[in-house]
Amino acid sequence: MSDETPSGIPSHRPLPSVDMPLLRDHVRQTRRRSVLAGSVLLAVGLVAAALAWWRADDGTAPSASPAPAEAALPVPVEVGFTPPVDAGPAPLDGGAAATPSAPLRVEPTEVPGGTRTTHAFGQALGFRPALTNAGLEGREADAVTVALTDVMDFRRCRPEHQMTVERDADGRAQRFEYRASITHIYEAVRRDDRWIGRRVDVPVERLRRARGGVVQNSLGGALEQAGLGRSMVGTFVDTFDGRFDFNTETRGGDTFRVLVDEERIGDHSLGFGTVWAIEYRSQRRGLLQAFWVETRPGEGDFHDETGRAVHGGWLRTPLRFDHISSPFNPRRMHPVLRRIMPHNGIDYAAGVGVPVWAAGDGTVTFAGERGANGNLVSLRHDGGYESFYAHLSRFAPGLAAGRPVRQRQLIGYVGSTGRSTGPHLHFGLKRNGRFVDPGRELNGPGRALPAAQMARFRSQMARLRGELASIELPDVQAATDRETPAPSDATPRDEGGMD
Repeated sequence: MSDETPSGIPSHRPLPSVDMPLLRDHVRQTRRRSVLAGSVLLAVGLVAAALAWWRADDGTAPSASPAPAEAALPVPVEVGFTPPVDAGPAPLDGGAAATPSAPLRVEPTEVPGGTRTTHAFGQALGFRPALTNAGLEGREADAVTVALTDVMDFRRCRPEHQMTVERDADGRAQRFEYRASITHIYEAVRRDDRWIGRRVDVPVERLRRARGGVVQNSLGGALEQAGLGRSMVGTFVDTFDGRFDFNTETRGGDTFRVLVDEERIGDHSLGFGTVWAIEYRSQRRGLLQAFWVETRPGEGDFHDETGRAVHGGWLRTPLRFDHISSPFNPRRMHPVLRRIMPHNGIDYAAGVGVPVWAAGDGTVTFAGERGANGNLVSLRHDGGYESFYAHLSRFAPGLAAGRPVRQRQLIGYVGSTGRSTGPHLHFGLKRNGRFVDPGRELNGPGRALPAAQMARFRSQMARLRGELASIELPDVQAATDRETPAPSDATPRDEGGMD
């Protein structure tokens, strides 16, 4: 029996699963088929192109006679194609130039005939396209972009940010301003034929505010009613935590007084800065007072009436928080995984971006992303201690492993990264390799002021006490029985944290 087919090609073939070369006759036949298929496809393509050209020419078949000299040859136009126009120099950031947008406002400047035009950044694809949207010409947009390249971060531009262009009477741009917020302003100014960029220093005014109130439903509600905001709860809890439990001992009818600096720019309030003195009069614990003492330029702590710091060698709470959302609990039911898992720390609920400080002097051992903890910072301290700060939105500039840090130094900002059910800081503490409850562990006595500083402290305390006493409290009758606890904003709520 022959092994060949009528075509003369052997009937046997390499197995599909074996990498063997095809037989010689089969190679030739395969090549012939490939050439034939390619020729057919080429012919089909030529026919399709000819039909497309014929249709583009209004269906008139091409004539063999030459076209008149004055007639232009027809050019096929692609649907949606726009003829190119002179768009000026190529954008430095790769964005495309855009049509100038309508201004938000147009005002005269101090220069006779000058104008000041303000635009929103809007939906521009980049910084330079936004400049052309604001009316800057190509060369001006390039020059302003170069002037501000090392001054501002173009990646942080947002649609709501505003840009202002000032022109002289001849319409020539003289100054450009970029306003990201009331405190973040950048400008580029023309000096002859050069543009010079800089960040504008905005003067912030600090005004002493005296506020007081009566607790009815919660401390946070009373602080908000007094115009201080609920975030001030963290200051009270952090300061008096060793002497008063705001979770269980708060009562309707308790009173508070606060001396604090309000930071303002013109008529706009930026919030509150240094708290100089706070007072809480409790029906359970009596009068509690604390006074701020600056121990180093820009740094300090609250001290009691004896001159001893209210904090020990540690910050018991390394941020200003709204409430404790989950306490230290070795038998905690995990809010996400729904199983018993130890909660090795305390969760402090706070808004995204609230500053987080180092709880004590130490050295950074880790700063980065770590699984369920999200963005994590860990510090090593004397005495076998380690502290952990999890779920951060971002880190403080320059923070890196091996860097030393001091107590109350900024290390990051509150976030909700990792396995988190909401914005908060998970604060964990280890002693000799084992997790311990930070609320119980960090409760030692604070340092007393040096004897040389006591006279100055007593004078300052007397003045602040007088200012506290002069704060009038609203005449509010407690709505609840004086022995019934008022709900505190420090009431624990389970929100998860570092495992």
